[in-house]
Amino acid sequence: MRRACLAVALTLSTVLSLAESRGADPSAVRRVVVTGQAVPGGGTFDRFSVESLPIVAPINGKGQVAFFATVVRGRASEGFFLSTGTRFSKLAADGDPAPGGGVFSGFGRHPVPALNDGGELAFAAAIAGAKAVEGIFVASPRGTRTVALAGSSAPDIPSGTFASLDTPAINDRGDVAFLATVRRGRESLEAIYLHSGGKSRKVVAQGDPAPAGGTFAGFGPPSLNGKGLVVFGAVVEGRAVPGGLFVSKAGAIRMLVGAGEDTPDGGIFAKFSERVAVNDAGVIAFNAILKAAPIPGAIYVIDDRVRRIAGLGEAAPGGGVFSHFGLWPSLSAAGAVVFAASVDGGASPVAVFVANRGALSRAAGVGDALPGGGTLVSFGLYPFAAASGAGAITFATTPDAVGAGAEGLFAIDPASGR
Repeated sequence: MRRACLAVALTLSTVLSLAESRGADPSAVRRVVVTGQAVPGGGTFDRFSVESLPIVAPINGKGQVAFFATVVRGRASEGFFLSTGTRFSKLAADGDPAPGGGVFSGFGRHPVPALNDGGELAFAAAIAGAKAVEGIFVASPRGTRTVALAGSSAPDIPSGTFASLDTPAINDRGDVAFLATVRRGRESLEAIYLHSGGKSRKVVAQGDPAPAGGTFAGFGPPSLNGKGLVVFGAVVEGRAVPGGLFVSKAGAIRMLVGAGEDTPDGGIFAKFSERVAVNDAGVIAFNAILKAAPIPGAIYVIDDRVRRIAGLGEAAPGGGVFSHFGLWPSLSAAGAVVFAASVDGGASPVAVFVANRGALSRAAGVGDALPGGGTLVSFGLYPFAAASGAGAITFATTPDAVGAGAEGLFAIDPASGR
């Protein structure tokens, strides 16, 4: 993913099928979609992944799941779809008219969508046959609207023009935060924007002063909550912290935690996950690599303080110890932290876990039986689990290195208190 300077290199290896089924009751897991199912308008679903990127299938409070998929034997070759119970609806597909002119011509470069409780999907897409070559859009079964287009003026940056757009986040009010590359004369700079009330405004841009000194030099994808809080990771240049996690509220930016700061567990924070999670209560969850600490890395939350949720080398539910964490964690409205992790010496080499009210539990793992038959053999190259505000969880499964196992998306509906 771009902005690799912010990413934590936590790739998890693809794993092979285990002989025995173990772990969560398969009745607690429901199938969302698998390869071979019929696509609305013709064809069948083929794959839900893009090489070298995690599979992210956001789920909302109604249990609706949005996902990217490629299609075979259909009019369109790829698109974004919404699962509601056992029904699928197409939100956007290549060849569909794009608002403002042209047609959508691809989603594979930006396959990570965002979904709100109103069933609105924010996504980035390429466009053909129009002046703009890409844009950020919001789609629902009611229609599609434009948030921003490449080639249009970049607000709050004099003489700036949007050159590229990526990684939107959406809240339940329909506000959208996104990353942009802005061209200004011969130079290009990165910026984060918030689109609200039909207008976009700059949140922060490369070259802006950072709260702890220095200037911002690059950004990770923004996260957005229902109160308009924008949270992001950033690289900083100058004689100050080299980077950190920041929050923008009502136009004011403050640093939450910086590289080089002491951790609550000893040592210092060295690097942070490219993405972070934030809920409407303002709780923030992130991964961090540590230096000179008793553990090499951990998942933390920030509420009234910085607290560790799970650490590398610590005991995992079901046996073994955590050896790697997924690229970033997810959060429910109640503050439950959902994450994928690899485990050394446990029953499952890779699993999805939930940390809730001080208790850590395993939700699903390699070797578990799947609804409809078969066994979970792999979460893919970059295991990831998404959480809804209500506490539901989605995850993707893929075939292993020799082609065994199904490719699909599955959900675990909310448990009491999650």
